[in-house]
Amino acid sequence: MDWDSIIPHLEELRTRLIRAFIVYVFIAALIWFFHDHVISFISKPVGKLYIFNVQDAFMVRLKVSLLTALFICLPYFFWEVWGFISPGLYTNERMAFGFILLSTLILFYIGAFLSVLVVMPRAVSFLLSFSGEFETVIGANQYLSFIFWSTVVFGILFELPVAVGILARFGIISSRILSKRRREMIVGIVIVAAIISPTVDAFSLIIMSLPLIVLYEISIWVAKLVEKG
Repeated sequence: MDWDSIIPHLEELRTRLIRAFIVYVFIAALIWFFHDHVISFISKPVGKLYIFNVQDAFMVRLKVSLLTALFICLPYFFWEVWGFISPGLYTNERMAFGFILLSTLILFYIGAFLSVLVVMPRAVSFLLSFSGEFETVIGANQYLSFIFWSTVVFGILFELPVAVGILARFGIISSRILSKRRREMIVGIVIVAAIISPTVDAFSLIIMSLPLIVLYEISIWVAKLVEKG
């Protein structure tokens, strides 16, 4: 192994990781001064939040700052990844890799925003409708974790076209199979959406299933493009 050729790359990687960490810490520190606005925004569906431990007040503010900074810094992280990998790629590989990174980022943000702005408020309202005779006391720490993981799950679900494109590139799946199984997949998407939907009304079912159906159709198109090289 030629360490003389590897060491410069390791040093570049270290520099990029340190730079990304500094940017992340700076953004998190900046958001700390505006965390009240973030907490107020995400807590609108439930109103007032409560803490149950002496450290929760600090931990909730710290989590909000760190998680919001992570969400904001994703494009910069992707840019650092691109800067490290792209010089070693051929032109066609660079175009493909850049497209994958950009698509991954855009689709994740779309899923995340749909979760925070549309799905989660309705989900919280629906779940709270079962409180009945119980007094509702919602812990800030638990609620924050619920919103965070829901946002991550929706963001990952919207990566379907990217995943299909990669699988098609390695011949694991094809556009012909996807087109042939379109009806079954649409029915499956609707069933899954009905299971995980926060409410049982038609609007929520459409909000949950329609984007996934559109993403499935986009996935077929992506697979065809990959197969054509």
